[in-house]
Amino acid sequence: MNFAELAANLDRMEATTKRNELVAILSEVYAACTPDELRPITYLIQGRLAPFFEPVEIGLGERLLINAVAAAYQVPKVEVVKLNKQVGDLGATVQRLAPGGPRDTPDVVDVHSRLSEIAAAGGGGSQERKLDTFIGLLNDLDAISAKHLVRITLGKMRLGIGDPTVLDALSFARKGDRTLRPVLEGAYNRTSDLGLIARTLWDTGEAGLEALKVRAGHPLRPQLAERLPNPEAVIKKLGMVGVQPKYDGLRVQIHKEGQEVSIFSRNLESMTEMFPELVSAAAKLDVTNVILDGEAIAYNPESDEYVPFQETTARRRKEGIQEFAESVPMRAFIFDVMFRDGTDLTPLPYERRFEIARELIRDSETLQTAPLMKTDSADVLTRELLDNISRGLEGVVAKRLDSPYQAGARNFNWVKLKRNTSGQLTDTIDVVLLGYYRGKGKRAEFGAGALLAGVYDADKDEFATITKLGTGLSDQGWREIHGRLSSLEVAEKPARVSSNFVPDIWLEPAIVVEVLADEITPSPRHTAGMTASGPGFALRFPRIVSMRTADKKPEDATSVREIREMYEQQRQPGRNRPR
Repeated sequence: MNFAELAANLDRMEATTKRNELVAILSEVYAACTPDELRPITYLIQGRLAPFFEPVEIGLGERLLINAVAAAYQVPKVEVVKLNKQVGDLGATVQRLAPGGPRDTPDVVDVHSRLSEIAAAGGGGSQERKLDTFIGLLNDLDAISAKHLVRITLGKMRLGIGDPTVLDALSFARKGDRTLRPVLEGAYNRTSDLGLIARTLWDTGEAGLEALKVRAGHPLRPQLAERLPNPEAVIKKLGMVGVQPKYDGLRVQIHKEGQEVSIFSRNLESMTEMFPELVSAAAKLDVTNVILDGEAIAYNPESDEYVPFQETTARRRKEGIQEFAESVPMRAFIFDVMFRDGTDLTPLPYERRFEIARELIRDSETLQTAPLMKTDSADVLTRELLDNISRGLEGVVAKRLDSPYQAGARNFNWVKLKRNTSGQLTDTIDVVLLGYYRGKGKRAEFGAGALLAGVYDADKDEFATITKLGTGLSDQGWREIHGRLSSLEVAEKPARVSSNFVPDIWLEPAIVVEVLADEITPSPRHTAGMTASGPGFALRFPRIVSMRTADKKPEDATSVREIREMYEQQRQPGRNRPR
């Protein structure tokens, strides 16, 4: 498949907001692939060159791409800048500037290979080599292909394709329906590599997918916790549980493979270079291969007190890592182990996995096991929750002691209970920013007056609106959030957004914000949970608690299903309203 054919199909995908059409088009692309094209195409449609957990970056930002476009098309740089400001999308800008006429475009594998060459360039003169290679690639492409090349390079695809869409398309391409989705999803949960899944399906079919096992170096999609309204509901549903503190830190998955240590975030991003003290501690573990699951949190070594979430996430900056490690070191509280010395531990009951984790890290100061207590008493669970809140932690997680580790699942094997500002036993909600309104008066000075926010609808693979946010930030907080939003602005409503509201500026769904609200109410306008016969849901009196950009993908936001369950829970008599 040459790149022009792929680009034409990307244009078709861009032109629709209907998920079934996206699946159909992408399945046609896969059906037309050779086996060698499966992995490159799968990564390219995600705006990447490799799976998300591999830190492979092309390394050409918008400023350098503008220089490349000006050189390739012999247009003054100032004209490229001016047109780009008018259009608001460098890909569309390039399409307008590219010379007309057909081109003998390279194939997809060649384009992927040349972009990988750009990403790998390093050392003296690497920037010039990157630009020269990219200019050569632009000159080989027609206008539509050039548009999508630039979007791939920037990682801004504007296609509305999430992981579920890719998995469905693979199933349709091989079976003509969605029947392969469960086995595809299971393999993806174990490997986190859609390209590997695609190639394996073509090469060895369902048996090959089943043979893809957990292994060090490939992060699993993390198991997630469900919500219940109070300790009584937890004990009633789960019975005897193991209870651990819920730390206000960063979820980390620590892999040791020989002497190589890798650390991945909750959204499978590589964070190895950010946590040298965790890498050093993991390297000393008396085990050849291991995968650990835990929560990393920064602490003050003088007082031995843990610091707020915002200070913990400051470590994600690329500069000053060693200084941070010395002044505000990290600890990781390990609560699970999924793999050890060639053995997949995920089928084992949680109690046994935790025993293995405790044996592995018993002598480490930096890696510590999260305390575990057992109870089948709602009163004891309540005391444990309140005790953790009093120590400045988020709350507790209750776990079935006989449960396996189910990668990628959110179920009642794990249940979280969190604090709120009044101490009631309710929960916060994670929402995704979808757009903003410029505001009036003083708010206009900040650049953003109110934020349109939504939650994730997994069944439709889209983000549905649930609220507008206008409180919870200081003046400086509003200025800072506007600065973060500027790089996500798009000219039209993104394909994966379902909204009856039209903000002044649309945003690519990327930023997750934690909010409090008095209650969940029916809404005739918001689309979260809306059906042909019933209204959607809205948040009453929402206010921002914190930004979660550091550790959550937009698909990890609160789901429509969770919102519906929380709404039903709050209607039950004699219980606190959820937030």
